[in-house]
Amino acid sequence: MFRVWAIHRPTPPLPTSTFLLHPLPVLSLADQTADIRCHSCYKLPVLGCVDRKSCRLEPGQQCLTTHAYIGKMWVFSRLDCGTPGEPCKPAVNQTNQKGGLTYNTTCCSQDNCNSPAPRPTPALTLVFLTSLAGLGLWLLH
Repeated sequence: MFRVWAIHRPTPPLPTSTFLLHPLPVLSLADQTADIRCHSCYKLPVLGCVDRKSCRLEPGQQCLTTHAYIGKMWVFSRLDCGTPGEPCKPAVNQTNQKGGLTYNTTCCSQDNCNSPAPRPTPALTLVFLTSLAGLGLWLLH
């Protein structure tokens, strides 16, 4: 039998400049929000999102969704991007004294996290408008 002897050579330490100058991308908070988009629209019963757009979040801001109610009846929702002038502030059962509306606001900071409901089908809108016209004619009769 043959014996093989290996000579162990320690590997030299890596220079510290290897770690300091390595071209790894460094993400800051501004970079993380630079590409985050939010839905922006007013969501109404039967009609769904009206004036649907997409907005880009500014650094340090969040997407917002505000639902408005009269009593327990949902009236409308607003989806948008928070801005420095109007940042998203979560609220539950916040009441507006003038209109008697109650608001619930939620905030989120992921891409399209304030997702609206799917667009209503044209047939559903047509049925609603036809029913409304029929009711109007019946009231005039």
